[in-house]
Amino acid sequence: MSDKGKETPRFLVGRSAELATLARHAEGARREGARAVLVRGPAGIGRTSLLAAFADRSAAAGGAVRYCAGSEQAEDGRRVLGRLLGQDPHALPEPAATLPGTPAAHAAYAFHRRFHRHLAGLLAAGPLTLVVDDAQWCDEASLRSVDFVLRRATALPLLVLFAQRTECHGPGTDMLAEFLAQGRCATLDLGPLTRADTARMAVRTLGRPADESFLRHCAEISGGNPARLVRLLTGVSAAGLGPDAAGTRHLRRTGDAVLAESVTAHLAGCPGPERAVAQALAVLGRSCSDPLAALSGVTGRRLTEALDALRRNGVVDGPPEDTAGGPTGGVVRPAAGHPVVTMRDAVRDAVLAGLPAARLESLRARAARVLNDAGRPAADVADQLLLLKELAEPWMLAVLRDAAAEAPDRDTSRAAIRYLRRALDADLTGTQRQVVRIELARASAPVAPATALCHLRQALADATTPGERAPIAVEYGMTALGTRDAPDAVRVLGEALTALQPEPGTDPADTELRTSVAATLLVTAVNEKAALAGVQERAAAWPVPPGDSPAERRLLSGMGVLAALDGRPARQAVALARRALKVEEPAPVGWWVFGASLVLGIADETDEALTGLGRVLSSSWDRYEPGLHMAALSGRSVVRHSIGDVGGAAVDARAAVDLAETVRGPSSPLPYIALGSALLSQGQLERAETALAHGGRRGVDRRIWEWHHHLYTLGRVRRERGDLDGALELWQRCGRSLEEAGVTNPVLAPWWLPTASVLVQLGRRSEAAAVAEGAQERVRRWGTPRGIGLGLLAAGVVADGRARLDLLAEAVDALAASPARLEQAKAQYQLGYELLRHEDTRGARRHLRGAIELATRCGYHILGGLARKLLVAAGGRMPQLAASPVDSLTDSERRVADLARRGVSNKEIADALFVTPRTVEMHLTNVYRKLDVRGRAELPRSLGAPGPLSPRPPERVGPPAGAHAPGR
Repeated sequence: MSDKGKETPRFLVGRSAELATLARHAEGARREGARAVLVRGPAGIGRTSLLAAFADRSAAAGGAVRYCAGSEQAEDGRRVLGRLLGQDPHALPEPAATLPGTPAAHAAYAFHRRFHRHLAGLLAAGPLTLVVDDAQWCDEASLRSVDFVLRRATALPLLVLFAQRTECHGPGTDMLAEFLAQGRCATLDLGPLTRADTARMAVRTLGRPADESFLRHCAEISGGNPARLVRLLTGVSAAGLGPDAAGTRHLRRTGDAVLAESVTAHLAGCPGPERAVAQALAVLGRSCSDPLAALSGVTGRRLTEALDALRRNGVVDGPPEDTAGGPTGGVVRPAAGHPVVTMRDAVRDAVLAGLPAARLESLRARAARVLNDAGRPAADVADQLLLLKELAEPWMLAVLRDAAAEAPDRDTSRAAIRYLRRALDADLTGTQRQVVRIELARASAPVAPATALCHLRQALADATTPGERAPIAVEYGMTALGTRDAPDAVRVLGEALTALQPEPGTDPADTELRTSVAATLLVTAVNEKAALAGVQERAAAWPVPPGDSPAERRLLSGMGVLAALDGRPARQAVALARRALKVEEPAPVGWWVFGASLVLGIADETDEALTGLGRVLSSSWDRYEPGLHMAALSGRSVVRHSIGDVGGAAVDARAAVDLAETVRGPSSPLPYIALGSALLSQGQLERAETALAHGGRRGVDRRIWEWHHHLYTLGRVRRERGDLDGALELWQRCGRSLEEAGVTNPVLAPWWLPTASVLVQLGRRSEAAAVAEGAQERVRRWGTPRGIGLGLLAAGVVADGRARLDLLAEAVDALAASPARLEQAKAQYQLGYELLRHEDTRGARRHLRGAIELATRCGYHILGGLARKLLVAAGGRMPQLAASPVDSLTDSERRVADLARRGVSNKEIADALFVTPRTVEMHLTNVYRKLDVRGRAELPRSLGAPGPLSPRPPERVGPPAGAHAPGR
């Protein structure tokens, strides 16, 4: 044994009850005779400090104290006995050689007697306290000598205090257990410090009261262990900090290291089962008892005891399991009722760092097998497989793929990528490698499309037959949508389609595959200026499919988009789009629904368009497809703006922009363009310009939808700034670009209408007439009320005299039959302006009030302001517009809300209005948002259309200076 010495602590906090207990035992020894107390606790809990403090008090009170401590080094016990006897330990004879020639038992007995006589001499002078610290390291012979004295000094004032480190098993552990079993020793278990004790310790160390957050971190990191707490506080003091916010930050940085070092020291001396459980839990991270027992090899009561010991020493989080069903603290109980024990990351890292590499690899492989056999989630098993150096068993590949398939959302998609990348390291066949690469591309597409395309290119390179290449080409095309690789995807899809030439007796599955490739080719090409013309020419020879399969419906959607871009009669494009959407498939909604919905939107079938976009938004949110979700939000913003719901358009566009700014990698410029358009209509020019600057980034000029909407909207901004030449240049550039791309639809980006209006303002009437005339054939061919109304408006702008008034009046009537409330308001304004020029003030005021009312309902503040100025100049009063939000409802929303308020079910409303139940739901959602109500019961009674405005008496007045028609 080695002398550990008596170390008196600077101060003792939180052990007043324990000191009182020892004092009671000392008093009992003085009055009733010898007794012993075993003070137990884990490392750092304060056993030595408590015994030293009690010894100091006993000595101060005049009692004799003998102190010694055991050591981990194996000795014969003489050093302990020597300290207790007050003699040189090496002058003592060997216990077994005291009486030469007698049996060992007689020698030991003689040795015990001599020890007893010596202590009896000390006790003759008064009470005596023997302190044996770290008694677990004492040899059995020494402890039996102490026991011999205790049993023969029952009438003497002797108190023996043993201290035992509970997690260690030394030579004296069994003897101490025997003392307890025979009832010859009382126990005093030391627990963690309380929160109040921690606060007092902080004040003693740092000199002032601590913040609540500082104390909370101290308690969490130290676990109430005094030694650990002293290290934390000393570190804060050495850093020159106090128990405040700065000190708390220091604790966060250093606390894990303190805890890990403490745990490492504890595990070095703990019993084998406890160490095995700690290592198994470190590998598993968190576990219930069955996998933990299977991996550690420690079961039953031994497992429970090991976990309890680990908890006491901060290795495992939380207190022991509450078998009575009470609170379990840090122990997590899953639904099945089995407690789950956890381990802090810092502790886990420290335990794993102490394992040899081969041992750690073996544990991880066994852990994966144990979890898999126990039926745990594939992700739990895959997390172990990620750490293995080698995937040696076939089942491991299946688990990694299953784990990736279960991780389709934003929070887990990166985990899916890790699983599949690890799967590529396995010994795979060529087909398996292709499948894994495709799955890896799907997982990567939402967060890293460039990486996904790289994997697909490798899969394409490995494919050997057209049948193998075709589905990979489809994945490549869908992943490349909106990226700079889209033109290459068009090429790949075109080659794949050519290679899949149909033959007599072709299998239906092959036909479906070919149709899928064709549909993806259209979806990929319809937004690429350089590719559109070639694909249009190729698709012109394709027969229109019946739409009986998912692939055929996707092809119908692409054909509908082509028909719309080509400017064919809207009824043809609408028929194709409707056939594409006629079945709500159980499969996830994709880009084909988005494309068909946009076709319906520009063809004035806005209710159906919003319904389709709602389907896309719901599906893309559930599956975490950020690119598609952004596009659907932006598309719905454009459709809402087109029907005069400027506020709703701004909400959708902002949501799309917010998503675009959180998605890693390049994103579509369409959210910014849609936001710029809505902000412009709301009169926020500077914010609109900022949004459009984001939307005009490099590369957008090759996209059909985004580029031309960008040019068109930016031209509107220039005009509002008074830069007519700049606006004209942008609109004419838009027209030329559409012509180059082969897009002839007149309402996709109707640049020709404001161009004609500005040319007239600049005195270039002949040029304006040519622009307006060039649009007439196209709007008549397209044939929607919106297109016809815009064509009439352009013709009216360039006409003279009475013909101008007649054309503008026709435009107002045509637009009134469409959902285009913004355009109707512009036409009303333009007609009112012209009537005022012809001195028809009564008619001018009537149409200007109509323009103001429509602009107010739509949230079109720019036009509303112009119309108000012109109305005042015409001698009219401002109309008394209702302040109720009801006026912001569209006609369709108003009809649906009125029926809903009367108790009509959604299905009955759908049947009555010839729309789908989903459309009814979408309208009601918009109504609730606009009216700020939570349901049908809160809908206002008055939802009917407002009555006509009373006309004011006509007054003769000229137009205000600088007034101009806003065009589109």
